[in-house]
Amino acid sequence: MESPTVTPEGTAFPPPDLERLGIVAGAKIDIRDLDAMGRRHNFHVFLYFEEDLARDSTLREDLQEYRDVPDLDRPFVNLNAFLRFAAEQDPLFTRRLDELPLVIEVTAYGGELRTEEGKLMPYVKGLMPFLDELTMEDSGIAS
Repeated sequence: MESPTVTPEGTAFPPPDLERLGIVAGAKIDIRDLDAMGRRHNFHVFLYFEEDLARDSTLREDLQEYRDVPDLDRPFVNLNAFLRFAAEQDPLFTRRLDELPLVIEVTAYGGELRTEEGKLMPYVKGLMPFLDELTMEDSGIAS
């Protein structure tokens, strides 16, 4: 049986649109491409740092459970906030992505995230790679 988070929620972001973009459960997409798609097609992306949470919960449950936790202290973060934070911490962050790309695994998607303005917004959940998966050898960088 599939995880409930693999099934799209709502109708604001129908599966054919996702499939056309290459966003399906299990797809692995460069973080920069995912960011560009989200901006172009108007959906939010949430990056998860814990595999079990990314696969076994819904975004709605997670937002509710972690509502009193500061955004950057949660086990998941909005992609825009992550990129902004990373660039503030390391001004060369985007250049480093050329050397060592961050590939995000899509774990779920849906269309029922309510924005602060009350509008329903589609979203994609993705799992960040684990640090041990980011090997310097794979990137062609000498250690």
